[in-house]
Amino acid sequence: MNKQFTFQELQAIVSTLRSEKGCPWDRAQTHESIRSTTLEEAYEVNQAVTDLIKTRDPSNLKEELGDLLLQIMFHCQIAEENAEFTLEDVIDGIAAKMIRRHPHVFGRKSYSSIEEQQADWEDIKAGEHPDDISPGEELRNIPQAFPALVRSQKTAKKAMKHNLIPSSEETIFKNMLESVVALQMASADSEDKETFNRKLGEALFAITCLAARHDVSSEMALNDEIDSFISKQ
Repeated sequence: MNKQFTFQELQAIVSTLRSEKGCPWDRAQTHESIRSTTLEEAYEVNQAVTDLIKTRDPSNLKEELGDLLLQIMFHCQIAEENAEFTLEDVIDGIAAKMIRRHPHVFGRKSYSSIEEQQADWEDIKAGEHPDDISPGEELRNIPQAFPALVRSQKTAKKAMKHNLIPSSEETIFKNMLESVVALQMASADSEDKETFNRKLGEALFAITCLAARHDVSSEMALNDEIDSFISKQ
């Protein structure tokens, strides 16, 4: 039977790779240089979950989770070398956050419904950030690195929370229809690409507002439709 490595041994392997006696390529990496690889590995995990649903074979998901974990370990190792934070700091932070956000599990609080628990979750999250943050700052804090549909939907959800845009389904559908009509008019003018691009963006944002209203992932919905379309060809 092959030896099963431990978490501590993985940490030591990463540390060795980054040491003077380690790998020159690994030693040269920075937070910035491995940023795209970390994102790619996260997408690979997402794909592995999709594949698991189809194949029921967890081996690929296990491998991809390992690849993503390696990226996290590298970021932590680089951070420790730069005296920014340690792996232990990361573990402590996420453990404390989970306990804080689940008072019904780790405390004495109880909820009468899932909706009540989710509302309190949002209140606890909001309390973790400065009280004086403006709605605009909160929107700007949404990572630009997110896929456009994800970023759009998160923006819409926060904008609804602050009443920056309407959250009623009737108004959302009205905005969707108006944006599609405007897009159709822009499409008629084949020379004005700038207006068409802007109106296309408005229509896509309006659709993600509906997804935010129903708390359904527009990213996953579109991917499912793409898969459905390809499977029919």
